[in-house]
Amino acid sequence: MVNLVVTFLGTSAAAPTADRGLPAVAIKREGEVVLMDCGEGVQRRVLSESLGLGSDMTVLITHLHGDHVTGLLGLLQTMSLAQRRKPLNVVGPEKLLKWLEVTAQLLHIGLTFPISFSAAKPGVVLRTAGFRIRAATAAHSVEAFSYLVEELGRPGVFYPAKAKSLGVPEGKLWSRLQKGRSITIGGKRIEPYEVTGPPRPGRKIGYSGDTRPSARLARFFSGCDLLIFDSTFRDSDREKAIERRHSTSLEAAELASKAKVRQLALTHFSARYTTVSGLVREARRVFPNTIAASDGLSIKVDYPV
Repeated sequence: MVNLVVTFLGTSAAAPTADRGLPAVAIKREGEVVLMDCGEGVQRRVLSESLGLGSDMTVLITHLHGDHVTGLLGLLQTMSLAQRRKPLNVVGPEKLLKWLEVTAQLLHIGLTFPISFSAAKPGVVLRTAGFRIRAATAAHSVEAFSYLVEELGRPGVFYPAKAKSLGVPEGKLWSRLQKGRSITIGGKRIEPYEVTGPPRPGRKIGYSGDTRPSARLARFFSGCDLLIFDSTFRDSDREKAIERRHSTSLEAAELASKAKVRQLALTHFSARYTTVSGLVREARRVFPNTIAASDGLSIKVDYPV
C-alpha cells in the first residue's frame, strides 16, 4: 500500500492572516512531491513539513497573481543554498518562465539545478514517475489553469494460485509480475495479466486555483478522490465572487456534487471571515463530505474501492 498524503501549506486568499498563509498545497507519494501554487513563505512550510528541498518535485502554478507565485523565488533560492542538483519540474502560464528568468537575474539568484519548464495548456502537461498531470482553463480575471494530478494505475490483484499453475516459483518472479512486468520461464513468456486481475485505477487530486465554477471544470474533475476548490466567499457575498472571478463555498459544493467527487476541501478563504464554519455549513447542505482546509492539515487519500 503506497501512501498518498495531501498537506495544506497555505489556505488564505490575497493576504495572509495570523492563522493562514498564502496558497500552497503539497501532494507527497513515495518521496515524490507535487507542489500546487507557491504563496509567499512557502519555503518555511516545505521545511516544517519535511517535504525535502532535494526531493523529486514538480511545481504547478495556476496563475500569475502575487499571492500564488511570489514564494517560488524564495523556494528556488533556498534549494540552491541547499545545493540541490536534481532538475525541478515547473508548470504554469507561459509568462511565468520570463518572470522567473528576469527576477532571478535581478536578484542574483544563481541556481544549482536546472528548471524543466512546461507551459500550461488544456490536456496532459506532464508525466512524472508517479503521476500524469492534466490542466484545464480556469475562469479567473487573468490567464489561469486548474490541475488534475492523477496517480498512475496499479496492476490488478495478484493471484498466487495462477502463478503456481504456470510454474512460476515464489520470490523475485512473483514480484516482477505483481509490478506489471512480464517474465520468461523455460522459454515461455508469461504476462502479468495471466496471473492478476484487471488493472486498478490510481488516485486523483483536483485543484481549482482561483476560478468561477463552470460545467467544463465539473467534467474535468469528474470522479476525483479529493477536490480542492476555491471558496473565497460565502454565498451571501456571491456578487463579490462574480465580480472578482472567484467561487463561493456553496458553488464549490454544487460543482463537487456534479463531478461526483469523493471529498471536497474548501480553501482560499477571504481574510474578511474570522471563522469559516459558516462557509462549511453552506457547502455541507449540498455536499456533506466537505471539510475546511487549514494550514498544516494533512489528508491521507485512500485508494478508491
